[in-house]
Amino acid sequence: MRDKEAQRKWMKENKVMYSINLMKNTDGDIIEYLDTAKADKTKSVQGAIKEAIRFYLAHRDSAHISTRSDTSETE
Repeated sequence: MRDKEAQRKWMKENKVMYSINLMKNTDGDIIEYLDTAKADKTKSVQGAIKEAIRFYLAHRDSAHISTRSDTSETE
């Protein structure tokens, strides 16, 4: 029993989970990217998401990175 309690405590202190819902009609580009990562057996979807976020974080100040909200979708 103690092992489970210790594991639960460790997970609470060291892990965070986020969840996201994607719409096929507005987030198709993201879904396609993740599906491609899923089909590539050398990558995981989680790894692809982390890679994309880290790329964004590394480049967010050096140049404008277009997002879906920058396009005519919001005009």
